[in-house]
Amino acid sequence: MVGGFALCVSCGATATACHLWGHRIKGKFEHFNSITRVINFKWLDDLLKGKTTNLLVVLSGRVASATTFNCKDDGPLGVVFDDTVQVGYETKLEDDGLINRSVNFLLQRKEAPWYLEDGTGRVNVVRAHDALGFDNTLKVYVEKSLGEFFESLLSPEEGSKVLYGQALKIGTSMTIVGEAVKDKAGNLMIQESKEQSLMVFSGENSFDKMVGNMKSNSEFYIFYSKIFGTVAVAIAVVYGVDFVRKVLLPFVWKKKDLGNNNRSENDNSDSEDTHQ
Repeated sequence: MVGGFALCVSCGATATACHLWGHRIKGKFEHFNSITRVINFKWLDDLLKGKTTNLLVVLSGRVASATTFNCKDDGPLGVVFDDTVQVGYETKLEDDGLINRSVNFLLQRKEAPWYLEDGTGRVNVVRAHDALGFDNTLKVYVEKSLGEFFESLLSPEEGSKVLYGQALKIGTSMTIVGEAVKDKAGNLMIQESKEQSLMVFSGENSFDKMVGNMKSNSEFYIFYSKIFGTVAVAIAVVYGVDFVRKVLLPFVWKKKDLGNNNRSENDNSDSEDTHQ
């Protein structure tokens, strides 16, 4: 009986958790699925003429810029964004003859103005480097292992070394989710809105895959919430019937028998009084 009750509670709790989680994912799916998918940037320009505020969109394009710079392994087109972590070693000879050695770590960021283009127009992205998922669009070109890092500390050399470096290359394909607006000059821009954080996805299909996975996951959890819920109800019915049969019915029958016995004794007592 106790084991059945525990199993019923376990299945019920699992059903509730799956139900809540499934509907939470479903809510996110419905939100992302309702965002306007921009076919091309020219169409976005026309769309903004009809609605000028709170227009959430999903658009895809390739990184372009009129100004690029070079970094290690940047390719022939250059990059527009570069993050590096450097370690520098410095040795100084003090006036009293002491040798002062220091190790300095430096996070360096370089960024050139860039935008997205798709052949029909261009869109500027406001503070893209702060967007969720932006790092996934960067290509890592230097990454020292922990062993190499500690080896460099034990055997320092004058100057600085790059421990880690990642860059955004010209021509990188990405998808942006954000609010579409126009600046004072009439240029198209994507920025973070009050309702939705600015999001960046690598490639053109990553966002659609994420939304599709959300739909599948929500259906999965909601389906299994029904399965576990049905099992919990079935267990409750089976053990409930067993409880009634083994506990309640014997109690009722015993109580009924006691009532009949008392009634018989009262009838016998009344009969004896009548004869007397």
